Amino acid sequence: MIRLRAAALSLDDCIAKIEAGAIIVLVLSLTAVTFAQVVTRYVLNDPLIWSEELARYLFVWVSMIGAALAVRNGGHFGLDLLLRRMPAVRPALGPAVTIVTAFFLLVLLKSGIDETVLASNQFAMTLPMRMEWAYLALPVGAGLMLFHLAIHVIHSPGMHILNPPTK
Repeated sequence: MIRLRAAALSLDDCIAKIEAGAIIVLVLSLTAVTFAQVVTRYVLNDPLIWSEELARYLFVWVSMIGAALAVRNGGHFGLDLLLRRMPAVRPALGPAVTIVTAFFLLVLLKSGIDETVLASNQFAMTLPMRMEWAYLALPVGAGLMLFHLAIHVIHSPGMHILNPPTK
C-alpha cells in the first residue's frame, strides 16, 4: 500500500509538471496571438480573422488545465469562510465535497466526451481544424481533475479535497 501511494504521488508530480509546461506554452501562444491581433488591427488596419477564435480555444484549454492544477493544490473551492465560522462541520463537509466534486467531474467527463464526438463532424469558422480539438479540452480537463482528486484519496483515505496532500 505504501508503494502504491508513493507511485501515485510520483505520477501526480509528473502529470503536474506536464500540466504546468502545457499551461506555459498555451499562455505564451495566447499572448502572442492576442498581441498579433492588436498589432494587425490597430497598426496595420488589417486584422487577422482567425486570431480571436484561436485565442478563445487557447483560453479554454488554459482554463481546463489550470483547473486541474487547482484541484491538485486544493485551491479550487471557496469553503474557507464556512469552515472558519463552523470548524465542527469540517469532518462531515470534506468527504461530502469530495463526493459531489467527483460526481460533477464524472458528468463533465461524460458530457465532454459526447460533445467532442459530436464536434468531430464540425470545422472551425476561421481555422483549418475540426472542432473536436477545441471540445477535447472538456474531457481532458475533467479527466485530469478526477485524477488529482483520486490522488488525494489514495494519498490518505481519510483525506478529502479540502485538505490536499502535502509532500
